[in-house]
Amino acid sequence: MPFGIMTVAKRSLSVSASGLQVAGGGPLTLRVVKVDAQQMLIQMGIDYSLADVPERAYYADYSDVMKARVGFSLFFGKLIPGSDRLRTKIEVTFPTDMFVLQLWGTSRDVHKTIRSVAGQEKLAPVGRVEDTDKVQTFRANNVFMGSWGHEAVLDFYYVSPRDLYLLRMKPKWQATLEPVVRVVMATALLLEFLDQCKPFAEEASELVPQPVGGESI
Repeated sequence: MPFGIMTVAKRSLSVSASGLQVAGGGPLTLRVVKVDAQQMLIQMGIDYSLADVPERAYYADYSDVMKARVGFSLFFGKLIPGSDRLRTKIEVTFPTDMFVLQLWGTSRDVHKTIRSVAGQEKLAPVGRVEDTDKVQTFRANNVFMGSWGHEAVLDFYYVSPRDLYLLRMKPKWQATLEPVVRVVMATALLLEFLDQCKPFAEEASELVPQPVGGESI
């Protein structure tokens, strides 16, 4: 079944504020849902239909997920045809809380839906993959997942702490959703990637505070 998905990510962030406010107007909307003397809790809403598509793009036929020193490292690579050697790969580092709440938490319906689609075009198994030193690393804390038939895409974005800090100074400050990189892949690889994420997300979920309740923005 062809489909696409948009998600609303909610995250609690610790910054100071003097009152309640909503800052929006672009793809990213921030709502202050709770304020006390020491911190404020922010609800974050993203409309991906308004977001810029990342200019950088990479095609992958290999993926891996690893626990990093800080957060998680998501690896996407291109195998040399007919071998188990990587020609190139990219690394997208993701903070633990957004890995659990956004990447994993908002992709549960996607994960279920693509299982039947991916089963129609199974990936050939790979053995021990020979690594490459041709690696480029990116930082992201938000991702859009979409699939149509046997084609899938991951658009990675970054919301800077600078914007969240400036929201304290300027109540109507427009935070930016920065495009990072687009990763194109087969739907079968997206399924494999989400299966790889599962044990890490389940283990880390015990350490991540749950989102603040309330209506989506």
